[in-house]
Amino acid sequence: MDEFGTFTSFLSGIGLGGVITFLIKHFLEQRSKLKEVWLLDYKAACDGLLDAYREVALSNSDESKKKYAYWELKIQLYASDTVLQKLQDLKESSTGSPARETAQRKLVREMRKDLGFV
Repeated sequence: MDEFGTFTSFLSGIGLGGVITFLIKHFLEQRSKLKEVWLLDYKAACDGLLDAYREVALSNSDESKKKYAYWELKIQLYASDTVLQKLQDLKESSTGSPARETAQRKLVREMRKDLGFV
């Protein structure tokens, strides 16, 4: 009879271990999927912002400024605080100045860090 109790305890332990393993695996998979979706959205926001920045530099029209403002707002949903600070530094620098070039380079570097390229 004692062997039967040990055997049932063993079986229930295996079942509980299986459930715990499943829950952990499920949690990690969901987290990975969310990270992947975030990464794709953030990459799209970076691409959009940089493209809009290029359009403003080329045409400086109201339409290009509105597009830039849209992508700037969207990137605030995904970017790290460091990227947002570098973006602010870029906005505060004068067009064509060495400070603008430095700010632009630092912004791109921080975006690359967020995307996992550096």
